[in-house]
Amino acid sequence: MSYVKLLEEGKYYEIQKRSGRSKTLEQESTPFCGALRPHYNPKMLLLLSSPLESRGDVLEFRSEDIIYAEELSSITKPNGVTVERVRLWVRNGSPAMRMEPILVGNDD
Repeated sequence: MSYVKLLEEGKYYEIQKRSGRSKTLEQESTPFCGALRPHYNPKMLLLLSSPLESRGDVLEFRSEDIIYAEELSSITKPNGVTVERVRLWVRNGSPAMRMEPILVGNDD
């Protein structure tokens, strides 16, 4: 099974949103957009920055560092599968990880 297939398959998961945006949201956090994916650790989450591209980044955040979440317009793959997108506002200064899919032995 290819790494691209692993990123495309599986369950997207829903998040619980706060009822309103904080007035200081833009000063205390940074936005990241993409498609949410479940993490093996229930206190973490993965965000696919470009869910329709095979070379997009995968961002890993702690759930406790998400200050606010917004639903964005969904996008549809050529095969008809719809991908739900969100904008996550992540607390400034919190640890995160950016991962990039690669093919081992490929010199791209």
